[in-house]
Amino acid sequence: MDTAKPNTTSQAGFSLLEMVIASTLLTFILMASFALIERNGHLSVSTLGIAAAEQNAQSMLYRLERELADARGANPLAAVTTDLQEGDTTALQVDSSLGFPPFGTLLLERDTDDRERISYNSLGASLLSFTGLERAVACTDDEFHARGSALLWDGLAEPIELQQSPPANLFDGRVREADGIYFFRGNGSGFSYRVPIDPSGGTDFLDGDSIRWGAEVRGVPLTSGWQALVFSPRSSLSEVDLREDVNQDGDRLDVFDVGQIRRLAWDTADPGAPIEDRGLGPAVILQERCAWGSDLDGDGFEDPLFYWDTERRMLHIRLVIIGHARADIPVVRRVEASVFLRNEAEDT
Repeated sequence: MDTAKPNTTSQAGFSLLEMVIASTLLTFILMASFALIERNGHLSVSTLGIAAAEQNAQSMLYRLERELADARGANPLAAVTTDLQEGDTTALQVDSSLGFPPFGTLLLERDTDDRERISYNSLGASLLSFTGLERAVACTDDEFHARGSALLWDGLAEPIELQQSPPANLFDGRVREADGIYFFRGNGSGFSYRVPIDPSGGTDFLDGDSIRWGAEVRGVPLTSGWQALVFSPRSSLSEVDLREDVNQDGDRLDVFDVGQIRRLAWDTADPGAPIEDRGLGPAVILQERCAWGSDLDGDGFEDPLFYWDTERRMLHIRLVIIGHARADIPVVRRVEASVFLRNEAEDT
C-alpha cells in the first residue's frame, strides 16, 4: 500500500515575495488614504474660510443698505482750470473738487487718446485743486492736459445715455441688472454720498422744508461733511502663483488686487482737517489689476463694485470675494445687494 507523502512544496502562510507585494500594495493604499484625508481637511478649512468671509461681507452689506437708503449719491465731475504739463506732480487746478474723496484717483479725458489716471493724496484749499499727484497710474501714460479738460473721480460707474448698440469708445463694460443689460462708464471702485444730518446731534434733519445734508466726521455731525465708500487694495494674488484661472477668462496670467471697502468721511469746509478712515468688512475683495470693475466670474459681464444709476436711484453693490484655500484651490464667491436711494442724486 502506498503511503501518501506530505507535500513539501506547500507552506502555511505567505512566501517572502507575497509579503513584499502585499506590503507594497498596503503602503500605496495608506498613502492614497492619507492624501485624501489631507485634501478633505484642506477643503474643510477652505469651506469654513469662505463661509466666514461671505458672512462678514453680507453683514457689511446689510449695514450699508440701512445707511444708504436715506443717502443722496453724487457723481463728482470737474474741469481743469490751468494747463497740466507732463510730469507735473505738484497740483492739479480745477473748478471744484466738491464730492471728491480726500485722496484717490482721477480719470482725465477718458474719451480721448490723452486718457490718464492720476492719483492724489489731498484736496487743495477752497476745493479748487488736487495735490500730491502721482502720474500715469493704473497702466495709463503721462499726458499733457489743457485747460478745460474734463475729469472725474475714477471710482464712478454709471450707465451711459445711449443704450442701443453704442460704439465701443462710449462704454467700459456691460452689467446685468434685474431688468436688463446696461452699458456703463467707469470702474465702479467707489461711491460718493451724503446723508441727512442734524448739527445738534439729534434727529431734526430739516431746515424749513429742506433736508440738511452732510456727514458725521470723527463723531461730529457736519452739514459740510461728506462721505465715500472706496476700494482699498491691501495685497495681491497672481494666477501664475495660484496655477488657477481665477476669473475664468481662459488664461492664467492675471494679477488681482485683494482689498477692503473703506468708508471715508471728511469736512469739505476744512480740507486740511483730519479725515475719518474706517475699514468695513473683510479684506478679501478681488479686483483685477489695471482693470478694476472687469469680469471676475467669466459670465461675460463686468463686475463693478458700485454701479450707480441716478435715474433709477439704484446702487448695485457687487463683492467678489476670495476665501482661505490651498494655493492651487482658490475659492471665489459673489455677495451683492441692490439699494434704492430714496433721495435724488445731487450735482457737484
